[in-house]
This record gives sequence, C-alpha cells and structure tokens, in this order.
Amino acid sequence: VITVNYKNTAITENFVRSLEKLDRSDRVKLVVVDSESTNETIENLRLLLQNSTLKSLLIDSASNTFYWGGVALALQTLDLNYANGPSWIIACNNDILFTQQDFLKQLIALDPDKYPVIGPTIYSSITGKNLNPAMAKPINIIGKFYYSILFLNPKTARLIHIIRKMTQKLFYSVFKRSTPTSGKIYAPHGAFMIFSKHYFTRGGWIDDNFKLYGEEITTAEIASNNNLEIHFLPELEVSHVEHSSTGTNIWQDWFYHAKETYKYLRKAYL
Repeated sequence: VITVNYKNTAITENFVRSLEKLDRSDRVKLVVVDSESTNETIENLRLLLQNSTLKSLLIDSASNTFYWGGVALALQTLDLNYANGPSWIIACNNDILFTQQDFLKQLIALDPDKYPVIGPTIYSSITGKNLNPAMAKPINIIGKFYYSILFLNPKTARLIHIIRKMTQKLFYSVFKRSTPTSGKIYAPHGAFMIFSKHYFTRGGWIDDNFKLYGEEITTAEIASNNNLEIHFLPELEVSHVEHSSTGTNIWQDWFYHAKETYKYLRKAYL
C-alpha cells in the first residue's frame, strides 16, 4: 500500500489506524512518502509507523512530489521485481479510510491475472455517493471542446463550472448517474487505485509527468495501449474524506494545475 503525506500528518494517522484494523493486515507493507518533508512531519510519521502493527517504510522528500509523483518515487525506491513481487499494489490518497473489515481478504482472493487494474467503490464523505467509475468512456470530441473552453482563463472556468452545476440540479433526472455495476471501465477514480503485478509485467507504468489531476487518464491510456483491462469492483469499499475548499486561491491553484496537466494529456495521449 502506497500513500503520500503532505504537511498534515494527522490525516495519515487516521489512514494508518483504519488500515491496521483490517483482517489480514499482517500481509500488508505500507509505504508512506512524505512530500516536502519537514523535521516535524518526518518525526511524527516515524513515531506513527514505529508504533503501528504494520510493516512499513517511510520515504522523505525535500521537494513536493505531489500525489502521483510520490507513488512513482515509492516504486522507484522499492525497485520491485514485479514478476515475483506482491500480487497487488494499492496507490491511494492519505485521506482514505478503510471501512470494510474484510477488504484485504476479498482482494487477496482475487486473481491478479484477471484484474490488471481495479477501481473499488469509493464513498464520498461529503455526498455519500460512489466516486467510481471516474470515467466510463474516453473523452470524446465534445469533451475536448468543453475543456478547451474551460481552460481559457480562471474566471471563465469558474463561470462554466457554476452553470454546469446549476444545469445538473435543474435537470437532475437527465444527468443523474445510474447505479454503477461491476465490469470494465475506462478510468478508475484517482483517490484509490489497485494495480495487480501484471499491470507492470505487461507494460504498465506510473506516468508522473504532471503535478496533479492526471493519474486517472494516464493510467487509463497506458492500460489501453497495453491491452490491459480496468475493472470496477463495487464489492470492494473504502471511504474518501473529501475536503470542500472553494476559496479564490484554491480555485486558481486548481485551474492552473489542471490546465497544465490537460495540456500534457493532449500532447501525450488524447
């Protein structure tokens, strides 16, 4: 299990406590990447992992690795022989909580050859809704046009975002998602992805050539290019403790990171 800490170690502590309570947690090795480490965060995480029942490794980074860059750093540090390595590698946010006692038991029972990438049910702490599948199908021409308009400037993007939300509320019956069923999907939600060792032995890799918001589409496209299936398995469940931030600075940070990432995605994949 790989997760990335950024500043607030209390969030990572909640994550660790929920993980170590699971059945078969003795089979887990937890890797925590401390992004933009400070003496305080390193010490807090060191004590946390030292007192945990989990086998663990702490990797510190003076620079900000961001989420997917932290996952890539962990795999680079571990330098795994995937063919003979762990059957499953979980990459997830540290604001995930494991709420299903037999989560690991269910995962261990699955065939890693059949499921190169898995997206589980991820319940949002804000809405209670399932965040998966993130994308059932690839971005089409209309979607590409939408994003080209969205990323003109922050003010335009915010206006479009507000209009879209209002439209979805007015025409809820049209826009509402049907209850997801298990099966093949295009992209799993980035907050929690499960990779089997065969994702890596058959050509899959972690593309971290962006800062934020690109893990879903890069994983989907890499899997597609290597004829690897991505499955949504709703019987596996976790909770995502989402943080609702809507300030101007938060919005502008999102806009510029997302725009930069989308530019990379267009060039490399779309």
